[in-house]
Amino acid sequence: MKYSLMILSMILGMCSFCCGSEADIDLQKTQSLNLTSVGNARELGGYPVADGRTVKHSVLLRTAALNKISSEDVEKLTEVYHLSVVADLRMSLEAASKPDPVIEGVKYVNLRVISEDAFKKVLDKKLEFEGSAAQRAKLIVDSGLVSFDMYVKFLAEESGKKAYREFFEELLNLQPERSLLFHCSQGKDRTGCAAMLILSALGASEETILKDFLLTNVFNADLIAEQRKMLLSNGIKESELERYMIILDEVNPKTMNVLLSWLKENYGSPVGYIIKELGITEDEIETLKSKFLEGK
Repeated sequence: MKYSLMILSMILGMCSFCCGSEADIDLQKTQSLNLTSVGNARELGGYPVADGRTVKHSVLLRTAALNKISSEDVEKLTEVYHLSVVADLRMSLEAASKPDPVIEGVKYVNLRVISEDAFKKVLDKKLEFEGSAAQRAKLIVDSGLVSFDMYVKFLAEESGKKAYREFFEELLNLQPERSLLFHCSQGKDRTGCAAMLILSALGASEETILKDFLLTNVFNADLIAEQRKMLLSNGIKESELERYMIILDEVNPKTMNVLLSWLKENYGSPVGYIIKELGITEDEIETLKSKFLEGK
């Protein structure tokens, strides 16, 4: 089990940091929740959408796992952000090994995007062993668990459809003046897909969606630099770093672009997917816009 969790951390990321432009740094400051004990903690508030409105501040929160959250940050989430719901997108074995805290007055829901049966089958194929980080990374890449089309797998599989459908149901049921926080292991992949879906439903452009997606690399630049150095020292060629870093803590625009292309090709748009596969109606999308947009 020890090595299962070690591999799981590598597959689902820890939280990575990469140097960004001055504009990226400014965006980091604007979107940050200013939590000191939770990684990749930010919000979707302030992003513009097609009709001239913007996403409401302090309502849609995205982070890494909450298992190490301090009492001070819990207080900030409840008192400043009026947290009402935590949507945990991890598998149950992840949630059990690093459980979120029980927060009084806050509803917790575990929405499992990845099929645990499929994951365990891959683990059975000898992914549990005492090799170097680079060796484990190679096995994971070769297994097909992690690739540039992994987000497509998240949304195409029944487990993902069910999880993201329930995510939208929680958004639709969220009470006024309250916030919802969604997260996975490190708030970059399954969380990134959830952010893409809700921003798409609200009318955000692909440019805005990608900007939010890549903000992970700004929040986590220091760790990304360390991990790249680790892989190089373990014999991974620089030309191969790109495909290994998505196993660790860096997000790559290629993964989101592959997903967006798949959604457009098969559903016309992300909103087409939301309507057809998640069963969210056009009226419900208008309800989401009235709940989570402001201005104009």
